[in-house]
Amino acid sequence: MDDGYTGETARFRAYGNQLIGAHLRLREMIDDLYDAFDDGRDAHDLHVYCMTLCGAVTRHHTAEDANVFPLLSARHPELEAFLRGLKSDHNMIASLLFRLQRSTTREELDAVSAVLETHFIGEEKRLVSVLNALEPMGDLGIEVFDGRA
Repeated sequence: MDDGYTGETARFRAYGNQLIGAHLRLREMIDDLYDAFDDGRDAHDLHVYCMTLCGAVTRHHTAEDANVFPLLSARHPELEAFLRGLKSDHNMIASLLFRLQRSTTREELDAVSAVLETHFIGEEKRLVSVLNALEPMGDLGIEVFDGRA
């Protein structure tokens, strides 16, 4: 039986699982934009898909930079160099997202998709177990909400 507290504890205890879920949703949003290209959507529709994806990635990375990385750095100093690298990735990805917004082409999407996939895989391999070991402390803001059910 879930007394409310148990459910909340499980939700907050699984930060690494939240990270994987967020990355899965971002990958789905990338796929949606590819599908829009394949369906021959007009420039306006492509731009809407693009802005949705770019906004979600930006919010996710902003939350990681502001909430997750400082927390992990303080508790796991051995991760500091890796976390600096991830933050540097975020800056590079922001530039790629800006280019995609200015010119929503399949080539720009290919660049964003490849870099994000590499970034996600590295982050998941190194951080999921560390994040899942954290005690419950509240919402870190890393989940991605894109209007899907």
